Amino acid sequence: MTDNLRIVIVEDEYYVRKGLINSFPWQDIGCEIVGEADNGANGLKVIMEQQPHLVIADIEMPLLDGISMVEQLIKQGYKGEYIFLTSHQNFSYVYRALKLEVVDYLLKPFKNEELQSNLEKVKVKVGLNQTAVQETVVDEINFKNTLIRQAVLYVRENYAQEITSNSVAEHLNISSAYFCRTFKKETGYTFGHYLAYYRIHKAAHLLQDSDMRISEVAAACGIADSNYFSQIFKKIKGVTPKEYQSNRN
Repeated sequence: MTDNLRIVIVEDEYYVRKGLINSFPWQDIGCEIVGEADNGANGLKVIMEQQPHLVIADIEMPLLDGISMVEQLIKQGYKGEYIFLTSHQNFSYVYRALKLEVVDYLLKPFKNEELQSNLEKVKVKVGLNQTAVQETVVDEINFKNTLIRQAVLYVRENYAQEITSNSVAEHLNISSAYFCRTFKKETGYTFGHYLAYYRIHKAAHLLQDSDMRISEVAAACGIADSNYFSQIFKKIKGVTPKEYQSNRN
């Protein structure tokens, strides 16, 4: 598993770009800004040089807009994840963005929680491409830190609901940044990874013991997007949810 999620930010508005780089708690949640650019043309050069896991790009930029930049990156063989930023809704942009299968499309100004939720989703995808996590991470690991034990208990009782590191930190009456650092230090995993593993662990039991639809299992485990659920399930278990359910006997 990678220590940090490597990110390049491409944004033509100087103060927006610098504000995002300097004000968001990247390191606290296992992320690292490895490059920046002020337009799509320069973004191409930085991204191909740095090969980040994730590109966060404004859509409307001079010389080369964000979507055209990503289209060129794909043609050049770059394989990564993308989050688009924009100042206003535009159906044509949304349509083109969705065709590229980007992680999300955030309308500025967005909340930190929105971005963090997407970063955790990307971290899971990147981490799962590089390592398989033993079931002991889910059920048997001995958490010595009281706060982490409480966090794990909270996950086990509420995994079917919407959970973020912010909501758990609020439940524990500590800052989100402190919680993320402590969780990673004590367990060796980001909170986003642990949450995903636990949900898939519970989903596997449901698939074994019931005839629920895949979408129903996903929802029961707190994952609203059944396609995303299937993708993560396969990376953890090695088979799709449907295959897992069919072969349960």
